[in-house]
Amino acid sequence: MRNKAFYAVGILLSSLMGVSACTSGGNASTYTVEGVVSDSSANGKTIYMMRYDDSRRLDSTVVKDNRFTFTGSVDTASLCRIDVSRTAFANLVLESGKITVDLENYNQPSGTPLNDALARISKSEDSLYQVMKEKYEEYEAQYKDREELTKQWNAYADELQKSQLEEGKVLFAQHNDDAVGYYLIFSSRFASMSPAEQKELLLSAGPWLKSTRFVQEKLAKIENLEKTAEGSPYVDVKGKDVEGKDISLSDFIGKGNYVLVDFWASWCGPCKGEIPNIAKLHKAYKDKGLTVVGVFVWDKEDNFAKAVKDEGITWAQIFDTEGKATDLYGIEGIPQIMLISPDGKIVKRNLRGEYMIKTVENTLKK
Repeated sequence: MRNKAFYAVGILLSSLMGVSACTSGGNASTYTVEGVVSDSSANGKTIYMMRYDDSRRLDSTVVKDNRFTFTGSVDTASLCRIDVSRTAFANLVLESGKITVDLENYNQPSGTPLNDALARISKSEDSLYQVMKEKYEEYEAQYKDREELTKQWNAYADELQKSQLEEGKVLFAQHNDDAVGYYLIFSSRFASMSPAEQKELLLSAGPWLKSTRFVQEKLAKIENLEKTAEGSPYVDVKGKDVEGKDISLSDFIGKGNYVLVDFWASWCGPCKGEIPNIAKLHKAYKDKGLTVVGVFVWDKEDNFAKAVKDEGITWAQIFDTEGKATDLYGIEGIPQIMLISPDGKIVKRNLRGEYMIKTVENTLKK
């Protein structure tokens, strides 16, 4: 069930809880932001309004009588977040006017043009998720054969995804230089696009949006993905091994073996799920032309040696001390497992499960 368009819509529901953004320009003007807190224990607590793009706290206030109010002036509209507790928070566009936020429905700000637009788009995404959930349940009842269910669902999801992508492009064209356009970059529509489509859309952005830190970083990541596509030369990754000694990916390339590189983290369930498959390949082919190297990313150094031990990993590991490894390869999610040839060319990316095992076995047979 969690595939294609259905899965893509799910990306929005989770990613916007931690969305990072910032927004369009304008003249300095005043704002008022109000909200209600259901938890009385928050009374007397100082809360902050944070701008996503640079994590800067723009304003603060104190919760009183289960309510809060921020007031001030703003010269550049920004996508911000207000946190009262781990479960009580809200996203909003900080712009001129009176804004109301809903801590129970974190993407439903109201009262100003951009906030109303953001809320409409978020609500349409939620509605789409519900429609797809009901449609899948309908298909489950209609198609008892699992293969036929998958076939029919994928056909439906493909068509829906196409229409959503087109709708997303239209929406972005309407908001290509404001906070809502920034918000759209985090939507399932954008996530469902190919890197080439994402790049084209981002390059069509207006001057303000194109100059923001997030868009610049996103474009750089896409360019790095293009530079490290299958058939391209690998890019070196430097770090520390489990004993704290300097180590690099280049230490293993050009030694006569194919190199299987696994980008992973201790908190990543799917990463851990691939470890038995990687261990199987390591055991079978470590003396037959294959070297396995792990790259520990998006995690704390304190977790490194423990995670390697706990998972029973016996192959070489690199802790990404500079935090650049995934950017160098344009990686958006882990695990990312790739096979590199003895001459340093990337043979395959996005290897998982049985596909990874068969790819390595067939490559080594050549």
